[in-house]
Amino acid sequence: MDSLVNRLAPPTELVLEAVPPELGQGESGIEATLERIAGLHRVLGLDAVNIPEIHEERSRSHKGERRRPFAPRVEPRLLARYIQERLDLPCIINRVVVHLEAERQLEWFRETWERYGVRRFVLVGGERSDRTYPGPSVPEANRLLRERLDAPRMRIGNICIPTRRGEAERMQHKVAAGADFFTTQVIFHAEELTALLDVLGEPRHGRRPPGLLISLAPVRSARSIHFLHWLGVSLSDELETWLTRGPESVTERSLWHIHDTWARLAHHAAATGTASPLGINLAPIGAIPAATTIRLAQALRDGRVHRRGAASPSLP
Repeated sequence: MDSLVNRLAPPTELVLEAVPPELGQGESGIEATLERIAGLHRVLGLDAVNIPEIHEERSRSHKGERRRPFAPRVEPRLLARYIQERLDLPCIINRVVVHLEAERQLEWFRETWERYGVRRFVLVGGERSDRTYPGPSVPEANRLLRERLDAPRMRIGNICIPTRRGEAERMQHKVAAGADFFTTQVIFHAEELTALLDVLGEPRHGRRPPGLLISLAPVRSARSIHFLHWLGVSLSDELETWLTRGPESVTERSLWHIHDTWARLAHHAAATGTASPLGINLAPIGAIPAATTIRLAQALRDGRVHRRGAASPSLP
């Protein structure tokens, strides 16, 4: 097929996911992270930075591999304060809510709201469903913040894992408890999300459908893909084989596939009248060059989707 460009509705917002530097890197690690974000923001005009909270975890897939051992990292809200004060760029903080009792958890959010100036949060549950944790579940934490934190402009997000059984019902329960947006796990297969969009787009009890930040991850090597497996990302054997067919072309193939994935989601949203606002959470995996991230982000924001001859397995 000859090169073809389709025009699509752009994402409602473009968010960059930025992992906090390791504590052992000290101030130089923070400065390097700020410099990288500032460079991307100057060109792209980012809408926000999404900062995950990193904990030591086991692999979620037998195919997963993490070659570097876990190392403690800078607290996300501290990095957020640097970003907001020096770059004037709002931040979204991810917070695992199950590790502290409800009252202590509430105090952490109050302090983060008042002292660190964070206005958007993504509440995350425990790693294991077979373990009892001291803190609240995600729906309980949603209610706790809505009912007891005096923060009328606060936005509460939760995590969406499209491949998880019963995810649509689980998300509806979380919306009823106070969530107003979701960040997806990294998506490689658009069809995993389209059914959820249909369910979430139905207005319920007068509430506005929740927004979705769709996580898209350019990769540069088979090693990066193994790490995604370790995180539990769903990626078919067929697609993995296609992406890694030639080490020198992994990045370009992953960019092409991201274009196609976004096109499928945007086309579905337009065709079905999906009311949920769709934004992009751009989460580069590995040492992706800034120029590559910029090229991808500009194409997605401008609504340009390039289709080339080396078709991805996701295409019919």
